[in-house]
Amino acid sequence: MKTSGIADLAVQRARRWLRGAQVALEDGRWDDAVYAAQMCSEHAAKAVLISFGIDFPKKHDVSSAFATLSARPGLPAWFTSKVDTIVGVLGELASERAMAGYGFEEGIDAEYFKDYAPEALKKAENALGLCSRLVKTLFGGGKKKS
Repeated sequence: MKTSGIADLAVQRARRWLRGAQVALEDGRWDDAVYAAQMCSEHAAKAVLISFGIDFPKKHDVSSAFATLSARPGLPAWFTSKVDTIVGVLGELASERAMAGYGFEEGIDAEYFKDYAPEALKKAENALGLCSRLVKTLFGGGKKKS
């Protein structure tokens, strides 16, 4: 499969994670919303990294690999100006993901994330929108538009 196809699949997967986060938020499953928001942002970022052939760690926090894009020549200015923001989102959501997924081990329930979940969802939506737009710009389309 070509790089463009793999990147498009990553964007599609990110969209499904986003939808899962939205449904979890509607259902009051705040921890699931945070978990899915993190996965959305991670897959969106990985779509961009794949697009450029950038190796990334096989872990959930890809913020350090993504940060290398700020020095990459030829990126559209609208994207370059947002790289640091996306890097921050990736790091933040990755750190919250573990607690959202496994907080029960520490006695933390879903209610702990009630106030943060809508914010996490917004951040994931923004990251996905930017990453999806870049992938579309690079490869001229894809199956779904963001």
